Amino acid sequence: MTDYMTKIIEDSLPIWDECIKTPFVQGLIKGTLTDEQVTKYIVEDTRYLLNYAKCYALLISKCNTLEEIRMFYDILAFVKEGETSVRREFITKHGLNDHDVETSIPDIENQIYIDSMMNWCHNGSLVEGTMSILPCMLSYGYIFNKLYKENKDMLINNPYKDILEGYIGEEMELWCKEWANFANALMNEYPNSFEKCKSIFRFSSLRELEFWKMSYNNKLEFKY
Repeated sequence: MTDYMTKIIEDSLPIWDECIKTPFVQGLIKGTLTDEQVTKYIVEDTRYLLNYAKCYALLISKCNTLEEIRMFYDILAFVKEGETSVRREFITKHGLNDHDVETSIPDIENQIYIDSMMNWCHNGSLVEGTMSILPCMLSYGYIFNKLYKENKDMLINNPYKDILEGYIGEEMELWCKEWANFANALMNEYPNSFEKCKSIFRFSSLRELEFWKMSYNNKLEFKY
């Protein structure tokens, strides 16, 4: 089996390293962000995850085997139990609810990311859609495990510990490895799509970078 994913990931690693340098990520690991900035990030990211889940539904409809379907279900369950639950708890503590998230006005950077994922998952092949959603989990695993290995005290007295710890540790690394292996198996079914898939993956990695830059802006608006 050809290792396509190593090449695809290596192409986006410089982008992920740029994500690490952004003021928001640095503020998150140092615990120096304002409450408004973190609330803005959580609301924007929760809106993103709502559409991320829809992308999974679209991709499941393109699956050809039960094994493929199970993989998407398993990853979606991991997201639900980890990211979604933490974000719902945070939103509730800050006097907001699902309706507030649904009626918030997403920043243009977030909307571009969402629209591009939805387009590939709806109109593209299974492997193309997978490449559009893959950088979300893989980049988070890379960014926060790298930072944690460089600073083991990162979570001590950090007010955002609940947000960070879900991305750190062996479980996250194993999920990222399994997800990458699954994507690599798909790539081996569509080897002629390599350059296109690398481009899609890179585009979503760039959207991740823009999302982190956007998150430093604490302006949160609602439709009502």
